Amino acid sequence: MTKSPQALIKCLAPQPLKADLERLAQSRNISLAALLRLILSEYVRQKGEDGHLRR
Repeated sequence: MTKSPQALIKCLAPQPLKADLERLAQSRNISLAALLRLILSEYVRQKGEDGHLRR
């Protein structure tokens, strides 16, 4: 499997949100970065090409 090029994305988040995300990542035995990649890729997949979320 070939790796796709990577880019750095930075964002600021409230400390309580970061703590919640870290706990969720830890409960799934994955890194915070991996959890955020999963969340973002699922969001983009559900949003689709038309720009509207699918339910």
